[in-house]
Amino acid sequence: MIKISIDKAKPGMKIAKDIVNEAGMVVITAGKELTDALIEKLSIMNIDFVYVEGQKEMPPKEEVFEEIEKRFKKTTDSYTLLIKKALKTHIEELYK
Repeated sequence: MIKISIDKAKPGMKIAKDIVNEAGMVVITAGKELTDALIEKLSIMNIDFVYVEGQKEMPPKEEVFEEIEKRFKKTTDSYTLLIKKALKTHIEELYK
């Protein structure tokens, strides 16, 4: 399931989670396929995002590790470095 903004929604995408309006009323049920007209209707109803079926593409592993290194660049304390190590181990597992 991927959360996308309504302006990124495309016809043919399937709704993965019921869409509710501001009053909490279900507007579109999960499993419904989006159409141009439905996307326009959601936009008019001020629905900002929807959950659609699928998986988000992961960036290359090297980019993820570079970002981790940048974020932990000034870190020196052992507890935070332990978190960094655990994060890198977790990322490594995701890419197997």
